[in-house]
Amino acid sequence: MPLVIGLAALVGFGWIWIATESSDAPASTVRWFISESSLALAILVPAVCLFFVIRAIHTRRHEAREAARPPATGAQQAGDLLWSLSKGLLPQTTKAADIQTDATEPVFIARPAVIANHRQLTPATRTLMTTARTLVLSRDSDGVPGERAALRAWETPREVSFAATDRRFLLRDSTGLADVQYASIIAVHLVQGAVLLRLADRPPMLVICEHAESIAVLAVWGSAGEAALNRHPDFVSLRKS
Repeated sequence: MPLVIGLAALVGFGWIWIATESSDAPASTVRWFISESSLALAILVPAVCLFFVIRAIHTRRHEAREAARPPATGAQQAGDLLWSLSKGLLPQTTKAADIQTDATEPVFIARPAVIANHRQLTPATRTLMTTARTLVLSRDSDGVPGERAALRAWETPREVSFAATDRRFLLRDSTGLADVQYASIIAVHLVQGAVLLRLADRPPMLVICEHAESIAVLAVWGSAGEAALNRHPDFVSLRKS
């Protein structure tokens, strides 16, 4: 359809411009305005339509490539997601069976996760990262005394149903539904097997999930925009994948 509109605009406005320029009518402001407007529209409208045609072809090729290969997980999935978002393309949507979302709110990730909130509102970054790594590594062990001391910085981890949309993260557990708006995220850090979110209105939150890298990509995209995806230091390996 954009291609047809572009061709029609080129022919129609081009014909008006030619007819106006070749007319024997006396020169006037109205004639000049019609001539210049027709020429501008004959160039501008097809150019805009061509842009949307190229974008549609690019999107279809990307969707075909995604459909032709097996589902990606972990860092590979995050790398694909980063590439799509940095090109202005939204990823494929899914459904969150046990989480209610807005009717106009697409869901990109819906997976179980483990969430832990820090006990301090604004801990030092170095301490925050160290204790977050300790928490992730110690989930399958009893921990040595030093580890147990580091874990006291965090509230007890809890299992949740987790969903990521185009505007927020949604968490549902036995206590109900909570959300984290992308606008409230002020920093994103990747930890092995988890993503650490520093928030403006509440203590930092650690999300432990098999799709942690993808959650980090969505957090940066939603809070800082497309350009930030290519600057974030934790995404160097994802950009190379």
